[in-house]
Amino acid sequence: MKVNRMTTCLAVGLTALAAACASTKTEREQKEEASGRVLLAEMTAPARAAAERLTAGGKIEKIDKEMEKGKIVYDVEANVGDKHMEYTIATDGAVVGTETGVDFKELPDAVQTATEKYFGRTTGLEPARVVEDGRTAYEIEGKKDGKKVAVTFDETG
Repeated sequence: MKVNRMTTCLAVGLTALAAACASTKTEREQKEEASGRVLLAEMTAPARAAAERLTAGGKIEKIDKEMEKGKIVYDVEANVGDKHMEYTIATDGAVVGTETGVDFKELPDAVQTATEKYFGRTTGLEPARVVEDGRTAYEIEGKKDGKKVAVTFDETG
C-alpha cells in the first residue's frame, strides 16, 4: 500500500515537473523565435513604412527583431546624413526609441564633465543621445582600463 502511494506521488511529481519544464521551453522558444536578424521586407508593414521614412536618403545597415518589455520590436541601425542612427520600432510602426551619434561638444556640460571624470579624457569616445520612453540619456562608449565599456548619464551627468 505504501509503495503504491509513493509510486503515485512520484508519478504526479514527475508529471508536474515535466509540465513546468515544457512550459519554460515554450517561453524560451517563443523569445528565440521573436529575435534575430531580419530583412526590411520581413518587418510588419507599419514598421517597415516607419523604417523607410526614418532612413530616407540613408542606408540601413542591419535590422534585428527583438523582444523588449514583452513586445516584439525592430532595432534598425542605419547611417543617415553622415550620422549613425538606431531606431527601435514597434510592430505597429510606433518609434519607441532612438539613438543618435553626437559630437562630444554637443553633450550637455554636466555630461561632458561626468564623462571626462569617468574616462579621464574626452577623446576617442563614441557619445550618443538616447531617447526612450520620452526620456533622454547619453551613452558614452570608450576604452577604460583596456576594455571597451559603455556608461550612461542623464542630462545632469
